[in-house]
Amino acid sequence: MHFKLRGHSTLKSVKRKTLFAREDLVNRLLSIAKRQGRSLYGLVNEIFELVIRAEDLGVNLQEAFEERWILKNARKDGFILVPEGLWYEMAEIAYQNSKDEALKKWFEAGVWLAKRYIEVETEEPFEAFKRSLKAYSWNVPEISVGGDEGRVSVRIISPRLTESYTTLYSMFIQGVLETFGYKVSEKTISAGTIRVKAIREVQNEE
Repeated sequence: MHFKLRGHSTLKSVKRKTLFAREDLVNRLLSIAKRQGRSLYGLVNEIFELVIRAEDLGVNLQEAFEERWILKNARKDGFILVPEGLWYEMAEIAYQNSKDEALKKWFEAGVWLAKRYIEVETEEPFEAFKRSLKAYSWNVPEISVGGDEGRVSVRIISPRLTESYTTLYSMFIQGVLETFGYKVSEKTISAGTIRVKAIREVQNEE
């Protein structure tokens, strides 16, 4: 589909160009422009200006969008920003002073977050959680969640994680998996490394 950017300009040297774009994208832009009470010409030119400004500043728009998405969703999911070193130290204090209670709280945090995705997300809840988990764990160099409908495996590797924090984090993951209907069948935990395998529990039909 092609369209022309029409409009009035006080600069005679400014020429208009005919552009080609996917019809579905043009229709979405038309809808957005109408909803905002603007012209397609004005909206498209603003988009062009933003792209040019981003390029001049050395900003990757895709990365900027993803970072904004991460912060927005993290706040919605109940996360706050805390200095990483302080977070590990506080987790260590809790683990050393009240290990069982700390493990319980991290497990419950996983349960709570999984329930939020089950109750709120419009897309497939577990897939949405997997995406968020990877996005939120920007300090973890290696994190993967794979498998099919009946099985799932989680691997988290980071030399920055202490042994106690790794143990606490594994309980958080276990709480999530159990709430999504998986039973942990295998778990390997060591400082900086979490490997968990789980299978979906079969619901008994009455």
